Amino acid sequence: MSESPKAQIPELFDLVVTGHSSDKSVEALVRDVLTLLDDNSPYLEFKLSDALLFNNGMVSIRENISQVEAEAISQQLSTLAIKCAIRPTLQLVPLEENTQLTGPLYTCPACKHQQVQTKEHNEKCEACGVIGDSFLRTQRMKEAVESERQKYENELSKSIKAAEESAKRYESDSMYQEARRQLGVEDKSGDSKLKIVAVVAAISIGIAALYAFNKPDKAAPQPETVAATAPTQ
Repeated sequence: MSESPKAQIPELFDLVVTGHSSDKSVEALVRDVLTLLDDNSPYLEFKLSDALLFNNGMVSIRENISQVEAEAISQQLSTLAIKCAIRPTLQLVPLEENTQLTGPLYTCPACKHQQVQTKEHNEKCEACGVIGDSFLRTQRMKEAVESERQKYENELSKSIKAAEESAKRYESDSMYQEARRQLGVEDKSGDSKLKIVAVVAAISIGIAALYAFNKPDKAAPQPETVAATAPTQ
């Protein structure tokens, strides 16, 4: 009885971005590709940014895919003036057969691939080629930008709310004053002003009366006049 032939491992390929001839910015191109491929993963966004920015033909945006799938994606990207190359995948061993890892493990923050950790500070993923520190730094920058944007929106919302409350208080005070005016009720501040005017007027009248009382009467004869007109005895 003959042995059954071993199952052949399908040949896999990587899709590598080699450059672009678009007039759009790298950021705009990345957004267009994410929308076209319907994939908004941070991993693909990072790889696209790296590939389109440096145009070094060393960054693959899809790994371990069939040739048909690679050609289809390449055709889609060509509509955005992005050039690609299809290259055979270097690692053809199925993942389930490569599980005997010894020593501390390093997990790629982009694709979650696990490999034996090296002594290098900037660990590079064997599967996708992403440098861990660079990827995490980019993620932290995005988080910082998002945090600052939320703070700005919160402060703006508080300012708008304070302005609305101030407008409501002003409207309420205006309605209160109008109601008092229609009822013929004087404002307390007006009563205080009238009292001050009355006190000032009373003081002025008192000073005038005192001045008039102490002023010499012009009609009364002076002592010298009386002596001169008196009859001589």
